[in-house]
Amino acid sequence: MRYRTWLSTATFTALALPLTAPACVGQSRSDLYVCEGCEAIHERSFDDLTWQTTIPPEGEPGEPLVLTGQVFQPDGRTPAAGVIIYAYHTNAEGVYPTHGGERNWARRHGYLRGWVKTGAEGRYEFRTIRPATYPSRNAPAHIHLVVKEPGRQEYWIDQVVFEDDPLVDSQYRAERDERGGPGIIRLSKDESGTWQGRRDIVLEP
Repeated sequence: MRYRTWLSTATFTALALPLTAPACVGQSRSDLYVCEGCEAIHERSFDDLTWQTTIPPEGEPGEPLVLTGQVFQPDGRTPAAGVIIYAYHTNAEGVYPTHGGERNWARRHGYLRGWVKTGAEGRYEFRTIRPATYPSRNAPAHIHLVVKEPGRQEYWIDQVVFEDDPLVDSQYRAERDERGGPGIIRLSKDESGTWQGRRDIVLEP
């Protein structure tokens, strides 16, 4: 089947951090809620969400990837329960694939997207595939992340990117805002050949 595809021109910067609080603790960003496409988080009901989900349909080409993490309050220590995380990314060819007939933000974000809701310990898990960089190679391969805390408007955090990506160079590292903590993560393969990565998130003040 041939899929129609779109490349997103937005460079949302995805999620989270190790277990240390970001430099912005105690400070509120003036542009925190400036976010094209973050409203896509509402394109699914939150009622039946759990802390785990599988993003790709069965048979989707690509190397399997499990992204896990824990979400913390702005103090960097207290687990944050009830936080919605919306993730989307490119496929193994570096494009946002669609089946055709998508509506709203699904037309740009594609079908490789998913939602989770953290439990009492603030944990989350996305089972997906490792995304590829855009064909233009103008940005590292990445996973976009948007968070919505109870009683607050949704906002974006630094994209998840991979330490072994040659496009994650010194200039890229220097330009990161570290929203939600640094989004550069290290991947390793388990015995089954699945990439494993951890992205802890510290919520923005």
